[in-house]
Amino acid sequence: MNDATTDQKPPVLEIPVFRHIRRFFTGYVPSVIFDVGANVGQSCLSYTEAFPTTRIHAFEPVPGTFETLAQKVADIESITPWNIALSSSDGTATMRRAKVSVGDRIVKGSAAPDGETVEVKTMTGTAFCQEHGIDRISFLKIDTEGHDLDVLKGFQSMLDRVAFVQVEAAMNRYNKSHVQFGVFMEFMEARNFHLMHLYEQRLEFKLGGRPILRRADPVFINGALVDLTGLK
Repeated sequence: MNDATTDQKPPVLEIPVFRHIRRFFTGYVPSVIFDVGANVGQSCLSYTEAFPTTRIHAFEPVPGTFETLAQKVADIESITPWNIALSSSDGTATMRRAKVSVGDRIVKGSAAPDGETVEVKTMTGTAFCQEHGIDRISFLKIDTEGHDLDVLKGFQSMLDRVAFVQVEAAMNRYNKSHVQFGVFMEFMEARNFHLMHLYEQRLEFKLGGRPILRRADPVFINGALVDLTGLK
């Protein structure tokens, strides 16, 4: 899978996941990054600092948050912000607004949301890529507060052309805010992805804190990039 160029200078910003990738893929520079759940640009701004010429698509569905994102990246040619919620289908969805924007989440089914809500446009990743002529993704980062699996399902027909996938997973059964890690493992392994590493590991904070892992950001690598046939 040849999805990146190597003619750029080594990134000056050491983002852990890319530091690990470069240990095994010398000179690796992603050609296309999707930042799904971009919020106000925390991740995509660090990506573009590390890889100035990498094309980055940043998705943020909540209008007010999107406006802040758009303002922050307005002068950065390599980042394109999109006021869209990537999901498992095209249409619309209801999002519940949290007290802090990083907690905004899509409300599923007939659940009655508390507080402020907003209707947002949804689109599958595959449809977006077809519409914009994108045939492969170097790094797909998803942080959508429990909607990550739906986002992945929207990419199903082109996941074989995605090199690395990062999601946010629940690491214990009490965490109902995120998709369980085991669900991601089953989904990704069935599509020829392997677990590469766990990042951003956080302990359980409820009930005053507990010494068990609450959530983490698993990163999966496409099986086409690794050869495990020699393992026994």
